[in-house]
Amino acid sequence: MERSSQRWDAIVVGGGPAGSNAAQRLADGGARTLLLEKQRHPRYKPCGGGLPLHTLAEIAAPIDDLIESRVNTIEVSHPNGRRFRKCHAQPFAVLVMRDRLDERLLDAARTAGATVHEDEAVRRLSIEGACAVVETAQGRYEAPLLIGADGATGPTARAAGLDADVPRSAAWELEIEAPPALLDYWAGVANIDVAYRPWGYGWVFPKAGRLSVGVVLPPGGGRHIRAVTDTYLKRLGLAGAPVQIAQGHPIRYRRSARRPVARGPVLLTGDAAGLADEFTAEGIHYALQSGRLAATAALDALGAHDPSAHDPAARYLAAINGEIQPELDAARAISRLCYWCLSTGAGLAMRVSQRIDYFWRAFFRVMRGESTYARELSRGGLSLITRVL
Repeated sequence: MERSSQRWDAIVVGGGPAGSNAAQRLADGGARTLLLEKQRHPRYKPCGGGLPLHTLAEIAAPIDDLIESRVNTIEVSHPNGRRFRKCHAQPFAVLVMRDRLDERLLDAARTAGATVHEDEAVRRLSIEGACAVVETAQGRYEAPLLIGADGATGPTARAAGLDADVPRSAAWELEIEAPPALLDYWAGVANIDVAYRPWGYGWVFPKAGRLSVGVVLPPGGGRHIRAVTDTYLKRLGLAGAPVQIAQGHPIRYRRSARRPVARGPVLLTGDAAGLADEFTAEGIHYALQSGRLAATAALDALGAHDPSAHDPAARYLAAINGEIQPELDAARAISRLCYWCLSTGAGLAMRVSQRIDYFWRAFFRVMRGESTYARELSRGGLSLITRVL
């Protein structure tokens, strides 16, 4: 016997930054909103927890008390031992623990009026006419709009037929109890370790009493990512240091404005849509931004008193392609340029990049929200060079 459905204006699947931001804004706009989260917060999320300064403008909740570290210096290193630092007078990023950040954002959605069901995983998702229908162990829900914010491996993209052939990389992240000398060394400093073949990098982010350390490798790299990480830890002086948490995850990349991120009543956000930066592999900013854009498209449709009067999928796709995709395209072009330079001669590339102050000034401008990848790429001959590569 089929269970009766609870009817909502909008359903959000996933309680990470994208889902919570969307649910908060939907509820603020007067929509009866249900958020389904498969786990109970706080829960650990594999992520370095680095928030570029421009990301803070997308967060509609106070998080100053969650900030564990501020970073104003980047150290670039190479497995051959060469390294250099570039500094900015002001921080370009802040560091948080994702479990605390995600809990804060979920609480903000709840406070705004969204109904939040934790420990409730989606078992089945279908599109029936103009509605999305979600079934869990606890109930059956339907809505004219569904926002998929359930990550790179969640069920929403598959159910909507939007998950085929999305390029992805492998990431491995650890939270490590570091000795005081290393905590002092990395205070205010983020490390990027380059020249992994064919591409990829390692990173260190300083936090309160610990270091977040990770490695990102291309598709197929997951087979040896732990060995690569162990080698990196030895060079950092962290071999044998107590590891609090170690966990891997995929990162998806949307490389074309033609790739759909919505179909019918379903709008994909964040990692579910492949909205990650191929230069830094950062995705929190685009998760928050896409959650906001999805909520806006949904509220526009609901405000017409007849959702079919608008096409929220088309409106959302246009917003993604207008606000986010140009940055993803530019980040990919910059990434290709950097890895091409490293492949032609890593030692020379390191020496040259150390001396090109313009690149680092541009990097800091983008991270601080004073510019964009696309704007910086359009300057001089960089755009032409990246089109040729």
